[in-house]
Amino acid sequence: MTKRNKIFQAIDVLRGKLETRAVYTTPTNSLGLPYGSYSSPVAVHNATQLSAVYRCTDVISEALASQNWEYLKYTRAKGWSNDEFSDILFLLNNEPNNLYSKFVMIKQLISRVLLWGNGYLLITRDNIGEPIKLELVTVEVKRFITEQNTSYYQIGPDHQAQFVDETDIIHIMGPSQNGLIGESVIHHAATSLGLARATEASAQGFFNAGANMAGILQVEGKLTKEKADAIKNSWAEAFDITNGTPGGIAVMEGGLNFEPVNINPQDAQMLETRKFNVVEICRFFGVPPAKVFDDSNLTYSNIESFNLSFISDTIGPWNNKIESEFNKKLLRPSQRRTGKLNLSIEDLLRANLDAKANYVSKMFQVGGLTPDEIRQKYTHTPKTDGGDRTFIQVNMQPLDKPIVNNNNNNDGKGNKNITD
Repeated sequence: MTKRNKIFQAIDVLRGKLETRAVYTTPTNSLGLPYGSYSSPVAVHNATQLSAVYRCTDVISEALASQNWEYLKYTRAKGWSNDEFSDILFLLNNEPNNLYSKFVMIKQLISRVLLWGNGYLLITRDNIGEPIKLELVTVEVKRFITEQNTSYYQIGPDHQAQFVDETDIIHIMGPSQNGLIGESVIHHAATSLGLARATEASAQGFFNAGANMAGILQVEGKLTKEKADAIKNSWAEAFDITNGTPGGIAVMEGGLNFEPVNINPQDAQMLETRKFNVVEICRFFGVPPAKVFDDSNLTYSNIESFNLSFISDTIGPWNNKIESEFNKKLLRPSQRRTGKLNLSIEDLLRANLDAKANYVSKMFQVGGLTPDEIRQKYTHTPKTDGGDRTFIQVNMQPLDKPIVNNNNNNDGKGNKNITD
């Protein structure tokens, strides 16, 4: 029996003694093993040189990293409530490990998912199985499926590999064909990224040449090789960008004519293509173009709609993906029956004071928030007497039972129903 099989067998024995964090299902594919890392046909460092790719990766990862975690617990007396002093919240919101903060960890995790297709966090547990540290895995990771339909990860190269049970790895994946390993967005956007890089290279070459076009020098009659080389060198020297004269002046002899042979930027629609490339890349990442500073269709009336679209259509699905994986790996099944980890999307509205005030006002009017909850959560001020009571508006009445103030007929007893 190999060393790897002994490790797998030992972990399977431990599974029968401890409450595991995952529920195992039979894979629905037959792609073969092992499941290794996927190499994209477009190099990541080349893709991130495009400003749209860099900004899309940055804006998604930073938005997700800006949200704080909540640990919601359910009781029959109070329903769902946030356990603000849970140990797991300190781990997730403050110190996942002693090297970096929660923001840095989540930002790097999501960046790796977007650029490489997979992001991994290694969970360290105490002697009773509770998570006490989360570490970002930056080396090569392979995933294996055993005969018992369980999953294991190999961290590092074969000669110094570390084998980890799937319950100790948080695995966030990108688009996936089998649900076991993710693929990079860059892989799917290879054609668009290739066109974008070609457009940028064309623009760079055009301006490096001093905005001059290639062409043919025509002269009447027959030239010797020496004469042709002299004319060519004289022309090239006049427009030699290495000597600092990209806009030089050439003296043309009689009968000499210049015919351009390449397409000028206007005919090639270079600027339009470069603008389209930004929108095309944003489509792959699911980011509104306004978030990458494309203001071609941006107005004062629709800027708020773009921001809301980013939160609901981009960040919302990412939150669900991350929450489901964190709940599965950090909480035991018994804990998941009455508790759940939740990302607070409200944190993305911190700078939008109008939207926050409108939300708080409506929640207060329907009894969703008490004055003390509003003061503590949004203004961080002390509680007040009577501030733990909920209020609702009562100025709406059914049409068939209007209420009027009739002081002459109710003997001072307040409002009286008018009946037929």
